[in-house]
Amino acid sequence: MKIYSYIVILLLLSLNLSAQNSHQQFESIDSVKHGSFNPNEAHSFHEWFKKGHVSGLFRSSTITTYRPNRDNFSAASGLGGRIYYHSAYWHGFQMGIGGIYTYNILSTDLSNTTENPYTPKWERQLFDLEDPNNKHDLDRLEELFIKYRYKDSYIKIGKMLLNTPLVNPQDSRMKPSAFQGIWLDWNEGHKFEINGGFFNKVSPRSTTEWIHINESIGLYDHLLNPEKEHQTINTNGLAILGGHYLPNDKISIHSWQYYIDKVSLVSFNQLEYTQNAIKLGIQYFIQNSLEENHYLNANHNAQLLSGQLKWSQNKWQLSYNRTINITEDVMKFPSEWGAEPFYTFISRHRIEGLNEVNSQAIKLDLQPFENWTALNFGVYGVYSGFNIDKEENRLTQISLDIQTHLKNDWKNLKIRLLNSYFITDGFAEGSFLYEDIFHSQLILNYQF
Repeated sequence: MKIYSYIVILLLLSLNLSAQNSHQQFESIDSVKHGSFNPNEAHSFHEWFKKGHVSGLFRSSTITTYRPNRDNFSAASGLGGRIYYHSAYWHGFQMGIGGIYTYNILSTDLSNTTENPYTPKWERQLFDLEDPNNKHDLDRLEELFIKYRYKDSYIKIGKMLLNTPLVNPQDSRMKPSAFQGIWLDWNEGHKFEINGGFFNKVSPRSTTEWIHINESIGLYDHLLNPEKEHQTINTNGLAILGGHYLPNDKISIHSWQYYIDKVSLVSFNQLEYTQNAIKLGIQYFIQNSLEENHYLNANHNAQLLSGQLKWSQNKWQLSYNRTINITEDVMKFPSEWGAEPFYTFISRHRIEGLNEVNSQAIKLDLQPFENWTALNFGVYGVYSGFNIDKEENRLTQISLDIQTHLKNDWKNLKIRLLNSYFITDGFAEGSFLYEDIFHSQLILNYQF
């Protein structure tokens, strides 16, 4: 199919699509607003449910990928939504339930039996990676929890959406990652906050089933390449602990610890300093293995350093970002659980699993219209050098990321158009990415 087909189909499907930030893509509907809490909104069991509220979103997403060297084209368009019900507070208690549904409106062949020699990875991720032929039965229970809140702190038990640097919804497809367990957030000092929890089940992004944590590690590699055997890991679950300190409006300190039972201990730390228009940021990641298995070797020690220098003005923000390995071992953290938190991250660009990474990114965000400040043009370029089997490889990604939301009665409608061009030099990711690629995603969210 010629390049004009790529453009025509993108335009035909452009009536469909979600918007999110290029880094932390999800704003929790469960976020706490200081001073807004009334522990007795309801005065009886009946009012507990009657005074609850319904929220959610309608979403569509269209993805297209074109390989000019082989004249190969793939595309998919999905339509769906989410509905959440959260009860009122009664003696500090609240319950919530929510579900998600998705339909495959139109797509090229996404099955494992396709004659297409290239894996349509991004298009498959709109639906169900475990069953690419499934176009209709794509619903999932996403939330089912009980929560107790005291002032600005709370504890939550059940199925939930979670947002931390390494474990998050990575909500740029139709179905985000969701987790089952217990979560505690202590935030009484306001300058100092502690949160954490333990999780034993997950429903990874682009799947419809809830599975044990040990089954999820490495699942994507198998689903995108069925010939690759999927081996479960002996682990009881994932524990997370986060600490946050904001001494003033210039400094922020965050430290996150991730304990994967019998697998690894990960520490992610971030320090940021803002002075007028300038922001300096540094991130330090360290991972140590706990036991030897097929996922990590004994004595595995991966360390990465990421930094940012950012200059912000009223109508534009410019930053230089860099991430490097400072040990020989690679960062290995399940991509099934979330997107990466490093400053060099942009949508579709991951460094997890790469040796001797030296990644550099320049990011420019523009808001050119005074009467339309919600319109943002993001121009991003990332260059990552690394080694595979002691051979130097390079991957360059250039992206134009346009995001906005409308005004007045349509202020809840958010639109995003992401266009990316990948330039490869010696890099190969299975049968998916080893040559130049044009890639687009058009997404639309209507929240209510």
